[in-house]
Amino acid sequence: MVYKFDPVHFNGTIFHLNDTSRMAKGSTQLVIQGIPASYFPKLLTFDAASARLPDMFHMSRGFFVFSERARVVMENWAPGQLEFIPVACHANPNVAATLNFDKAYYFINVLGRTRRLQWHEMPTRKFPPQGEGPELWGLLPDFDKWVLRDRAASEPMIWRDTPWRDGNREYRGGSEVLIEDNLWRELDANFPDQLHPLLVGGD
Repeated sequence: MVYKFDPVHFNGTIFHLNDTSRMAKGSTQLVIQGIPASYFPKLLTFDAASARLPDMFHMSRGFFVFSERARVVMENWAPGQLEFIPVACHANPNVAATLNFDKAYYFINVLGRTRRLQWHEMPTRKFPPQGEGPELWGLLPDFDKWVLRDRAASEPMIWRDTPWRDGNREYRGGSEVLIEDNLWRELDANFPDQLHPLLVGGD
């Protein structure tokens, strides 16, 4: 089984980040191939909090932050499959006491790449033309209808799907981060209720 990797919490849920805590302009165009470390902010400033800071969260949607505790689990279960980019966290004493910071935090780049989506077996959508080149097709949001082949032993446990060219069509699903069931369950066991249980394929 495979899950979408999606932490429950993001800016505006149980914490609020200062407006200076944002990615450099143009970073969203680099998500699929990996974002250079220079595009990530060096500091996250928390203005408010109502609960302890999770070990996995979105700074903003799709930009993931891990605590040192989460980094240790990932390095044990999926070594070398994530790049960890240090980021400092700051808050005034009252907010910091609520957040109860871990000793370190990191942005992540998902390094794992493989092609497991079975594009001919599931619904897709065509993107608007983008000049010369192939027609671009992508995923529909109904992840319960996505189809993946089984994982080979050499393939990553957490990954983005590599584009697939078929004639004049290029299929792209690499904006989504996918995670194997065993790793998802290990993270859920260590950090309960911090990940949405978004099972791909609806098995």
